[in-house]
Amino acid sequence: MSFTPTGDQRRAIEAAPGPVLVIAGPGAGKTYCLIARVHRLVTVHGYAPERVCAVTFTNKAADEISARLEREIGEPGRHVTRGTLHRLCVAMLRAHPEAAGLRSGFGIADEEYQRALLRRLRIPEERASAVLTLFSRHRLQRAALPEDQLRLLEEYAGFLRRRNLLDFDEIVLRAHQLLVDRPDLRARIAGQWDAILVDECQDLNPTSYAVIRLLAQDHRHVFAVGDDEQSIYGWAGADPEILAAFRRDFGIGDPVVLEENHRTAGHIFEAARRILRANPRLFDKALRAARTSPFPVEAVAFSSDEAEARWIAADIRRDREAHGLNWGDFGILFRQHRTANRLEATLLEAGVPLRMARGRALTDDPIIAEVLGALRILAGPGDPVAVEALAKAVLPFHLLQRVTAEFGSDHDLLTALRLFHRLHRGDELERKAAMRFVYHVENLPAFRRNSATLGDLVDALLAARPGARRSHLEERSDELTDPKEVAEVPELAARIARVREDGGRLHLAVPPGLDVALAGMLRAAGLGPNLAPSTAGVPVSPLDLVVEGDQTELPLRLFRALQLLASTRAGRGVADGVTFDLETTDNEVDACGIIEIGAARVRNGEVVATFSSLVRPDRSITAGAALAHGYTDADVADAPDFAAVWPRFRDFVGADLLVAHNGMAFDVPVLRRHVDAIGEAFERVPVYDTLPEARALFRAGASLQSLAQRFGIDPGTAHHALDDALTLAGVLRGLGAARAARTRKTAFQQGLDWLGLAFAVAPPAPGDVEAGVLRDVARWFTLSRYSEALTEYGESAPSRPGAPALEAVIDRLGGRDLLQRVRRQKTVEQRYPVSVARLRSVLALVTAEAIDEAIGQLLELAALSKTEGEDTDQSRVSLLTLHATKGLEFSRVYVVGVEDYQMPGYHAITRKIEDDFPEARRTLYVGMTRARDRLVLTRADQRDGRPSGGSRFLEELELVPVDLRERAGR
Repeated sequence: MSFTPTGDQRRAIEAAPGPVLVIAGPGAGKTYCLIARVHRLVTVHGYAPERVCAVTFTNKAADEISARLEREIGEPGRHVTRGTLHRLCVAMLRAHPEAAGLRSGFGIADEEYQRALLRRLRIPEERASAVLTLFSRHRLQRAALPEDQLRLLEEYAGFLRRRNLLDFDEIVLRAHQLLVDRPDLRARIAGQWDAILVDECQDLNPTSYAVIRLLAQDHRHVFAVGDDEQSIYGWAGADPEILAAFRRDFGIGDPVVLEENHRTAGHIFEAARRILRANPRLFDKALRAARTSPFPVEAVAFSSDEAEARWIAADIRRDREAHGLNWGDFGILFRQHRTANRLEATLLEAGVPLRMARGRALTDDPIIAEVLGALRILAGPGDPVAVEALAKAVLPFHLLQRVTAEFGSDHDLLTALRLFHRLHRGDELERKAAMRFVYHVENLPAFRRNSATLGDLVDALLAARPGARRSHLEERSDELTDPKEVAEVPELAARIARVREDGGRLHLAVPPGLDVALAGMLRAAGLGPNLAPSTAGVPVSPLDLVVEGDQTELPLRLFRALQLLASTRAGRGVADGVTFDLETTDNEVDACGIIEIGAARVRNGEVVATFSSLVRPDRSITAGAALAHGYTDADVADAPDFAAVWPRFRDFVGADLLVAHNGMAFDVPVLRRHVDAIGEAFERVPVYDTLPEARALFRAGASLQSLAQRFGIDPGTAHHALDDALTLAGVLRGLGAARAARTRKTAFQQGLDWLGLAFAVAPPAPGDVEAGVLRDVARWFTLSRYSEALTEYGESAPSRPGAPALEAVIDRLGGRDLLQRVRRQKTVEQRYPVSVARLRSVLALVTAEAIDEAIGQLLELAALSKTEGEDTDQSRVSLLTLHATKGLEFSRVYVVGVEDYQMPGYHAITRKIEDDFPEARRTLYVGMTRARDRLVLTRADQRDGRPSGGSRFLEELELVPVDLRERAGR
């Protein structure tokens, strides 16, 4: 490998095959050693890559190992088994579900599902984390649980079993039990690998370690890397004693100790080591750091967290300007998430760009959470917890609380929401939100049925999201022309598609500066591999395409072409099915009788067959109903009853989708009630309601009659079932065309920030109305905190003579004040392009072709993404919890809140829980050793308006804080 290892690193890397324990202090190169060890096993000892298994603590670490191995040894590096322990255990259980006491196709209950289940078991939201931690400690560490908690755990576990779901703890427990109970299968599973390497071994809990031990006990070739002094996940069952157990179990003498810190300045490292002097020691080590830095370790005290935040913002700005640093050189670390609230607001107000640790897991993203919640319902039909979890992600908290309080004790959530709407509880907006959610859940089977692939299904769910407002582009789509109808756009889209398919190159022949924006747009469309580095002097092959044209028109034309490419799968949504309508004795949904059923079979938008029958009801037709539809009791006296009509209607529907308009509020529950009354199961009939789609497409006039008029359809005799069914068939066709057009007009939102940049660099012609609309929409994405467009332009423009300066571009977008105001916002609309791009990247990892299996894979990837780990961003200051900083480093580190009520915490201090102190010290140690050159520790007398306790850890560090109580605004 290209890096030259130190003596200690070489001892670890070149140790003979067999059990090896490496104790690696912070910044000592443990990940390098693990990767180099794999490299040596493959290239020197001749191990087949697929017979080497690297177990990591995070998915991020697994990806890093994979990428670096591929760079070092090429294609074979891809075949090394790597991933988190949870992934490894899931793979075992998937291969042998019955032996593990599971049903095939089991799912994984992610954290949101677990919390929703606890809410169902009457656990308040604020207690959910603590309860799950207690469960983990009981199951993984055999910690005692009070009797009431044991009963709660049994309820919780029983529900998961009935739903064929495993939570994260159960994944490891089941895998361990499988290996213990079935030695034959253990031998087969363990026999897949000749060597196992374990990263961050100190973060394993006893059960996780037992899994590793069982897998390695035959060949005994296990290479474990860890550091007892960086064990900071005790709440998750991690135990530094695991390292000592590993040493005993595998008969290891002295471990290899990586003693040299290559990251942190020596005096910072010495200060960090002082915090551990009071902790017990498991291993002898003489750690050292040779780097130097002119900045002393600082401790600073303030009167309040507000003053603290103001000082940090000013200090970062001063330090950055004085030393020419990037924003990404700064890391602000804290123990508790609520500490970040004040910091975030103050820093953003001061114009400091931030990257927050929160929201890293897929399920933390509000847009992705809606899609995953819907898929979870499809994966587990009839699961009330899945419905409740989606409702929490979608519905306003106060609405969900009110509905649950009024109707939840006697009804499932969907029924409660229907009652809330029907009984006119709440205001009109709340009632609409309630029914919008009901429609969405009821329509999910239709979305699933009508999607050929998981990608199609995700597209449908994104288009039908029930919980958020329209995106900026959707709000103004009525002002835009369908790209398919714009001259030259379809041809350009087709030519770009050919370049992508044939492996050609795209050459940008545009003025300086505009190339940055258009290249970003093409990369956002997945065409980065096709981009040529430069047009000048590069011969263009027949496979290539030169992107050129009038700079006032080209950005919009290219964007529209990429919209067409992005919407090729959009299709026309529901085009086949059976449209139907009912006429009834009255409008009482819980009691009325059916007097007529009409239906039309639709194929590709055309009616190919019809069904019509009168029905003799079990009650009289009211005068009001007779006035509406014209039927009297005499007209239906000789008609067959529903029990006789239903089999004929069911045979007519066959395997088709049943399509209604505004049917979920009346026709569907009426039909379901009648079917249930004759002892059949209506749930086998998938229903799709067109009303939500109509409301999403058109701002007004979503009734069947209004839509018929909009699409030029003769409605026949209103309130006659067959005529209404035929009208709905025509409306279905019209909605399909309208949906496809709007999809094309609103596609490729992930390219909007680059379009806004292009418009700022090369403004469109003043008379181009649609360009003006898109420029107004796009600039909010360009200015957004989620976009990298301005950062990349600022880095690239100086090397492009003639390109407008960054400040000029910002002025054209609205100016610095607007930039700072927009970047203080964190709206769902701004997140949308980033969220969708992230979702698509995960979709690309799904290998199953069968859609149900693909749904399961995506949900599994999402559930396991909770252990993704963190990244830094050179254009933003990182605001992270101390627990999220493992593996990261910064030139400057601020550890905020070095106070007793933060570290080790209020309960540990007030209740004198001495056992919590060692881990708290280790946590602070990890944070301090993230700093390369400068470390600042802060404390405040008041935090969140309450006393913060003393500063015993600052005393242990032998640091006396500089008192800035009176000069905090410096």
